[in-house]
Amino acid sequence: THAVVVIGQEKGHDDTSMERHEGRTYLEGFRNAERVMRLASKLQLPLITLVDTPGPHYGRESEERGLGNAIASTTALMARLPIPTIAVVIGEGGNEGALALGVADRILMLENATYSVTSPENAAAMLYRDFPQVQITESLKLTAQDCLELGIIDLIVPEPSTGAHRNPSEAALRLKTAMEEELTVLMTRSTKRIIKDRYR
Repeated sequence: THAVVVIGQEKGHDDTSMERHEGRTYLEGFRNAERVMRLASKLQLPLITLVDTPGPHYGRESEERGLGNAIASTTALMARLPIPTIAVVIGEGGNEGALALGVADRILMLENATYSVTSPENAAAMLYRDFPQVQITESLKLTAQDCLELGIIDLIVPEPSTGAHRNPSEAALRLKTAMEEELTVLMTRSTKRIIKDRYR
């Protein structure tokens, strides 16, 4: 086993989803993530990020306070960390809210998770203004299988037959096994190679 540092986004369930802003990251969330990334780097501990967000928290106040800069800063910091990093899309990986925590050496995705640059509704509105109800989900290549085929992710983690949401304990065990295997390989690589491979 390895000591690791973990950063996670949590959408919450039913009653708790509103207090967790349905997983939308605020400016402070990105700043907190950066502090934890720097700590992991200082302690030379591998970093694991668990991604589950529809995107950052948009709004006038967020924009005025520098949300875009915070997202860019977090993304850039993660890209240059001199430690092994693993990102796991465990539910919804939505646009820059997911990307800021997803620039990793290895990117894993649960079998039924999604990863996208924008929501299907937004994509339809941009591409088909007169027909925003057009279904373009397939065109977005959201699924884990699509992302693997496109080379966006490195590994699909199979979920229990009933799905991760119905059997979270089994899903967590499968994810733990996959992360341990990936981490074991990454730990054998030099810092120089890790950064070079991540950039590539």
